[in-house]
Amino acid sequence: MTDLAISHNHPIHYQHLLFCELAKLGVDFEVLFTGASSDNRLERFLPKNGEYRYAIGHDGPYEGISNIAAMRFVWRRLSELKPRVVILGGYYDVAAWTAWLWAARHKAKTILWFESNEFDRPRQAWKELPKKAFVSRCDFAHVYGTPSKEYVGKLGMPEDRIFVKRAVVDTERFLAHVDAETPKAGHKILLYVGRFSAEKNLPFLLRAFGKLRQDPENPRMVLQLVGYGPLENELRQLAVELGISPLVQFGGKALQADLPAIYGGADMFILPSVREPWGLVVNEAMLCRLPVLVSTQCGCAADLVRADTGWKFSPWDGLGLANLLEKTADTPRGLLREMGRAAREIAAGYSPHNCAAIVAEAAHRAIYESGAGSRQRVAPG
Repeated sequence: MTDLAISHNHPIHYQHLLFCELAKLGVDFEVLFTGASSDNRLERFLPKNGEYRYAIGHDGPYEGISNIAAMRFVWRRLSELKPRVVILGGYYDVAAWTAWLWAARHKAKTILWFESNEFDRPRQAWKELPKKAFVSRCDFAHVYGTPSKEYVGKLGMPEDRIFVKRAVVDTERFLAHVDAETPKAGHKILLYVGRFSAEKNLPFLLRAFGKLRQDPENPRMVLQLVGYGPLENELRQLAVELGISPLVQFGGKALQADLPAIYGGADMFILPSVREPWGLVVNEAMLCRLPVLVSTQCGCAADLVRADTGWKFSPWDGLGLANLLEKTADTPRGLLREMGRAAREIAAGYSPHNCAAIVAEAAHRAIYESGAGSRQRVAPG
């Protein structure tokens, strides 16, 4: 019998760091990965043997496994492990629902990892009913921050059973890189890192940036877009149409190891998404001493963006963002560096160790409530 089983879609770098820390805390667990990778990830990542126990249901992208195969994998492995507590990595796929049903049948406690926010997309009452049914059978919830805590509460999770798990960031990688200030160019660099996809709202960003008053030969600010995705050609063409192509730099794909230097060369970071459960890139930028401009539709905005760390804006108000860009273009670098230091202090709290302690605390409480407290092997948080 295992204390804890974690149903997860596929191996991800940040969650891997969390799992390693859980193992260091002495938590008895196994991760059930539906697939070995994802079609949406640039880097394929698999844990090394011995770091923690895991099983994989499909040796390709998790998007490629059939629903029947996913159900069989999760049900069979849970039946073999007989965990006292099951962590559900969401409610959006058949693997999560299978783990949920297994836990209900075998009277195992459940902890839901909940990342959604009520404002992610329009909510219709009839579509919320299955979520409410799912949440009602879960014993606890882990959320990233304030907006997701409020939403899971509306779906029926009691407030005293909600743990703010926080988003896991590779704090060690980013903090180690920025011990010294990186020299800056004459103009300011506004940086975006992420996919070039519709929800990231990049055409809106380009149009707002195009309203910034500046001389292309002697710019006040340059926009740097680092990433890849289906909209890249459209974005390049839009920059030409707006007459700002000399001021927009496309940085291409970047691996995790490249990111600290990329952040370190910028002055500010922006995330203009219309839908973003959290926004880990904001944490990364803040760890690299960057003040941030974050859309109000990003889950992290409520918890990370304050007057001393950055600015929030509506992702539909182009004139409002244009005015904000004018303001930041005129902001002295000394003040930006001061804001960046405050941002770094906040982001440093989102370490794998801190998150693992919260996960272990909730698992310990769930096992105690299951009546197995005297037999538990989970280290208290």
